[in-house]
Amino acid sequence: MGDTALPQGTLLRTARFQLFKFIMRNEARRLRTFWQWPESSPVSAQDLAKAGFFFVGPGDEVQCFCCGGVLKDWVPGDCPIIEHLKFFPSCKFVCGEDVGSQQVFAFEEIFDCVDGQFLSFLQRMDSEETALPNQPEYPELGTEEMRLSTFESWPQYSEVHPEQLARAGFFYTGQGDMVRCFYCDGSVRNWEFGDDPWREHAKWYPRCEFLLRSKGREFVNGVQESFFSTLVSPTPLSAEEQLRRLQEEKMCKVCMDRDVSVVFVPCGHLVACAECAPNLRLCPICRAVIRGSVRTFMS
Repeated sequence: MGDTALPQGTLLRTARFQLFKFIMRNEARRLRTFWQWPESSPVSAQDLAKAGFFFVGPGDEVQCFCCGGVLKDWVPGDCPIIEHLKFFPSCKFVCGEDVGSQQVFAFEEIFDCVDGQFLSFLQRMDSEETALPNQPEYPELGTEEMRLSTFESWPQYSEVHPEQLARAGFFYTGQGDMVRCFYCDGSVRNWEFGDDPWREHAKWYPRCEFLLRSKGREFVNGVQESFFSTLVSPTPLSAEEQLRRLQEEKMCKVCMDRDVSVVFVPCGHLVACAECAPNLRLCPICRAVIRGSVRTFMS
């Protein structure tokens, strides 16, 4: 049999799978890929992630992190783990072998309402007690070269170049123009002309250890001061700019889609929605260990 050239799409899919094979061993990471999962789908993102799948699209197409098997066209009554076993019976993950899969971290408690006194009490806990050694969330993407390789399908309309993003610690998620930091797991999207990846990194995730080591605390503090001075600037803002900032403040910093609705304790940061919060072990803003959460309701 002669050599046959694989279609470009197949090559990209294969390369991407090899790159994400180790990253997607973590169930929480797989679950985060479903932020654009079709609401009309008869199967849930949680069940798919638990069955070893992460979302690749288009439509309802998912892929197993272990065997690379792809399934789509889900119908009512489908059970992800059963379908996985039926179509890919030799998959080590679905057969129960130890392939290094990590389950979603579960909160000790999730509260239905805000208790200000309780939250204040927890916020007084010693911050050193809640600190964990800083480790990259995606150590497999620790080199700029590896991060740059994830930008094969980076949208051509974007005004920001992949080289700039990879240098600033970001890798491409494959969804829109959304990128994540390999170290702090902070996500950024909706890039505009003139955006500086380093400054955006420092603006939203100032505690990122990679950022601090690369640019220094003075740079990060300067960006933060500039950012906050802009927020409190007496200069009148247009209605469009006010709306944009309000939407930006309310947006979940994990999925960048739904509104924030969960306060982490003891740090008190309000940065995640109810769907994303249970998947986090560290606060994406300050990197403090999350001991619990308080559900908030915005009027």
